[in-house]
Amino acid sequence: MIQLKNYINSYAKLSNSDLYYIENGFIYEKFSKGEFIITSQKRVNYIFFLIKGIVKGFEYEKEKIVIQHLIEPNNFFTDFDSFMSKENTNENYQAITDIEVLKIGYEDFQVFKHKSLTFQTTLNKILQESLSCKMERLQDFQTLNAKERYLKLLNNSPTLIQKVSISDLSSYLGIEPSSLSRIRKQVF
Repeated sequence: MIQLKNYINSYAKLSNSDLYYIENGFIYEKFSKGEFIITSQKRVNYIFFLIKGIVKGFEYEKEKIVIQHLIEPNNFFTDFDSFMSKENTNENYQAITDIEVLKIGYEDFQVFKHKSLTFQTTLNKILQESLSCKMERLQDFQTLNAKERYLKLLNNSPTLIQKVSISDLSSYLGIEPSSLSRIRKQVF
């Protein structure tokens, strides 16, 4: 809980009632490496805060896995569209390593969102950051070559380079595994 409290506190000061909602609304859970947290064609019932480990978010496109998200600790993740609309998702989220999360269900989320100005502020900033991240990623694909995208990821998230498989990294970067191997040899 400390990581989540610190995370939210970095956006807005938590009150005693905010602390109460966090402690009573969020549930701790562990997932093993390879285990699915969210699966496509099902409704998403939780928002997750990653405490420990790495998670990948992906979709199947023509029977090929296309990774859109690599999530590190101290980040929220879910398919917000499915969570809010209560419709099935097309996304999958899977543990790359053993992970630990705090999760909040829809009902508790709604209570917390309506009763806490701090959480509303934090949620708005998280959604803005998520949109900015997606826009930056799109721009990177339009303006950076494969090597530049790899170097940017290496600079911003070196842990991912160490702990994520070549096939997952290449999918995330939008290149073939053999090309990624060549780029890594050039860099090191």
